[in-house]
Amino acid sequence: MEEKTEIKAVELVRSIRDRQAELLAGKSNEEIIEFFRQAGEAARRDAKPPTGAVKPANMHLHQTA
Repeated sequence: MEEKTEIKAVELVRSIRDRQAELLAGKSNEEIIEFFRQAGEAARRDAKPPTGAVKPANMHLHQTA
């Protein structure tokens, strides 16, 4: 029998939101945008492609910034 893992998603999301609010308090709009841009880049860099994923031949045409 498989073990079930309970995830309290609402509490998790609220915790993340509250930490981000603390980090970004008093920051300008430009600083906030840069924060999320860097977070997005880190997430894409750390993400693993699905097994068997194939990069499109025209990948060089995709905007990266």
